[in-house]
Amino acid sequence: MKTKIYLLAFLLLLSLGFTSCNNDDDGKSPSISVNDFVWKALNSWYYWQEDVANLADNRFSSDGEYMQFIESKSTDDLFFSLLYNYGTTDRFSWIVPDYHTLENQFAGINFSFGMKYGLVYINSNSTNLFGYVQYIIPNSPAANAGLKRGDIFVKINGNQLTDFNYTELLASQTATFGMGYLENGQIFSTNQEVSLTKVELQENPVYLTKVFNQGSHKIGYVVYNGFRANFNDELNDAIGQLSAQGITDMILDLRYNGGGSVETSTYLGSMLTGQFNGQDFTRIAFNSKAAQNNKSYIFENTGKVYNDDLTEVGTFGLNHLQLNHLTVLTARGTASASEMLISCLKPYISVNLVGTKTYGKTVGSITLYDSPSSAYTSTNNINPSHTWAMQPIVFEYRNSLDQPSPTLGIPADVEVNEIQYLENLPELGNPSEPLLAAALSEITGSAKVKKNSANFSEESAFKTSQTIDRWGTEMYLNKGFAFNP
Repeated sequence: MKTKIYLLAFLLLLSLGFTSCNNDDDGKSPSISVNDFVWKALNSWYYWQEDVANLADNRFSSDGEYMQFIESKSTDDLFFSLLYNYGTTDRFSWIVPDYHTLENQFAGINFSFGMKYGLVYINSNSTNLFGYVQYIIPNSPAANAGLKRGDIFVKINGNQLTDFNYTELLASQTATFGMGYLENGQIFSTNQEVSLTKVELQENPVYLTKVFNQGSHKIGYVVYNGFRANFNDELNDAIGQLSAQGITDMILDLRYNGGGSVETSTYLGSMLTGQFNGQDFTRIAFNSKAAQNNKSYIFENTGKVYNDDLTEVGTFGLNHLQLNHLTVLTARGTASASEMLISCLKPYISVNLVGTKTYGKTVGSITLYDSPSSAYTSTNNINPSHTWAMQPIVFEYRNSLDQPSPTLGIPADVEVNEIQYLENLPELGNPSEPLLAAALSEITGSAKVKKNSANFSEESAFKTSQTIDRWGTEMYLNKGFAFNP
C-alpha cells in the first residue's frame, strides 16, 4: 500500500516535533501516532471504507502526502471527517480519548443521576421542553431523592429546558431540577426543586420480572433495558423463573432498551424459543476488506458468563420458553440489538409489537485500539503513548432470510405512546400502565385503556436518555469475537 509508513521516516518526523496548530477537545495537541492509528484502523475496518475517498487505499501518492494529511486536523476532526455522510448515513460512529471509560460503558458502568427520562416539546410552536422520568435505577441518587416514574421536570439549574440547551444542562455533574406537573394537557411549574449529583453506577438491565394470571392466560413479563453480556446469567435466571411457572404467553418490554451485545441478543432469542437450536439467528457482514469475518450467529443451548471487564469466566445452560408467539413493547429508544432480536425472531415465530416505531439502527461496531499487531481489535501490544480508542460502524446485520431490519425503525402493530398518559403514568409492571395494559388486552381480549392527554403526539417527542447518550443505542461484538485479520 502506498500509504505504508516506514519506521525510520516515522521516527524522524516524530523527532522533528511535527504538530498541528489545532487542538483536540480535551486540550491536547493532536498526535501523529494517534491520527495514524485513526486513519489506518478505519481504512481496515470501517463499513463504508470504499465510499470514503480519503480512506481509499490509493489516496496518497507518497508517505509525505499521507503525513501532511493526518497532521492537518485534530484527532476528533480527522475521525469525523473520515465518516461516510456523518449524521445521515453514519449516525453512530464515535471516538473517545480514554478506552478505560469506554470499557466501563460496555459493562453498564457510568456516571449517572440514576434516572432514565424522555424529553417532550411543551407545544408544537415552542422550542421549550419538559422532561419526564421513565424509570429510576434502584439505590441511585434519584431513587434516594424520592423521584419516581412519571415525575416531570421543566428546569435545570434555574434554566428552562430547550432543544438548544438540553445537552449542556443534562451534562452537569450536579443539577437542580425544577419540577412541574401536567394538567389538562398543559405543563405547569412548581416551587419544588430536587438536587442530584452524578455517581458511578452499574445498572442491572433485568429491571423487573412478573407473571400475570388473567383467565386462562399465565403471562410472563420482563422489563429488559440493555443487552449487557456481563448480566447474561441474570437474564437467564429471569427466563428460568418464567419457565418454572409455566407461562402461556410472554411480554418483553424493550421500550427503553437501546441495544448492546449481539451475542446476548442471540442468547435471548434462544431463551425465548429453544426449538430452533443450531439454525441461523442473525448474519453479520463486514466491508470487503474484512469479509473473512462475516459470520452467522445460531440459536444456542449454552451461553457464556462474563465478568465486568467482559472476560469470559464460565458457561451456563440456557433456559428455554419454547414460545411460538411473543409480544414486545417498543418505543423510540428501542434500538440496535433490540431491533435485531425482533427482526431475527420474525422468520421463526409470531412477534407482535405494542408501542411506537423503534429507533432504526441496523449496523454495529467493534472497539478499535492502537494495536496494529492485533489488527487494532484488542489491547494486546497496545501503543502505550495514548489511550484513544474508536467505536466505528463495521458491520450490518440481517436475519436468516437475509432481510435487513428497516433503517427508519420497525413500526408497531398496536400504536400506544406513553407520552399521551403523562398526567397519570403508572409504574412499570402495573397492569394499568398503558403499554402493558394494551399488550395484556391484545393477549386476553380485555378492554383497552383510553389515553388521557392527547395533546402530545409522536411528533411532540424530542429525545430520550437512550438516544441522547451515544452509548445508549450501541450494538457491538464482544471482546471474545475471533477476528481474522
